[in-house]
Amino acid sequence: MLGKAKKQSDVDLGENIIIAGLAIQVLFFGLFVIVSAIFHFRIRAMPSLRSKQISVPWQSYLFILYIASALILVRSVFRIAEYVMGSDGVLLQHEYFLYIFDATLMSLVMILFNLRHPGSIVNKENLKMAHLRDPESGESAHEMTRESVRVHK
Repeated sequence: MLGKAKKQSDVDLGENIIIAGLAIQVLFFGLFVIVSAIFHFRIRAMPSLRSKQISVPWQSYLFILYIASALILVRSVFRIAEYVMGSDGVLLQHEYFLYIFDATLMSLVMILFNLRHPGSIVNKENLKMAHLRDPESGESAHEMTRESVRVHK
């Protein structure tokens, strides 16, 4: 399984490192989804002036983010289970699990983002607005530049 390992203890160590890395990835990705959901809940409960004025359907993009995140999390948990079961486990013995829990899920994520690509949010109108004042800044005399818009989004 691991190319350079000569002893079984080295192979086991490598597999444990991979499993730990995948578990940390799932943990932090899960935290990202939770923080996104908290943001979504709070902005819906108390919308900011900017969120009321913006013409981008940002809530639909958050729902797309949730669906894609769920698919990616299922795939990641599958990968952890695959490594935990080892090379003689049922998940690696049968190729159809790989097609279902890896290829299909990632294809669905790709299709989802092709149907509603986040890049469509950035358009000429949004770039022109970069020269206007941020409505949240109130009485501030600070003019927003393109760089500060990128940082604040």
